[in-house]
Amino acid sequence: MKHRNISLSGDEQDVCSASGCGNNPKRSIPRKRVEKTGSLNLQGSSRKVALCSDCYRIFKKSSKKDRTMESLGR
Repeated sequence: MKHRNISLSGDEQDVCSASGCGNNPKRSIPRKRVEKTGSLNLQGSSRKVALCSDCYRIFKKSSKKDRTMESLGR
């Protein structure tokens, strides 16, 4: 499976958007989806947030129930 490199424009310089984390981002997802779970405190005000693999794993675990309910409603 290929992984693409994310190049963020603006103030951020290849740093995870979660506060207190300084790792390189691996995934970029919409801010509203992350804020809906409330599992991570985010920095900045952009529409998309870049998360490292550790923070993405935290987000994924906290949103598992929501994703399951969405798939059942289709």
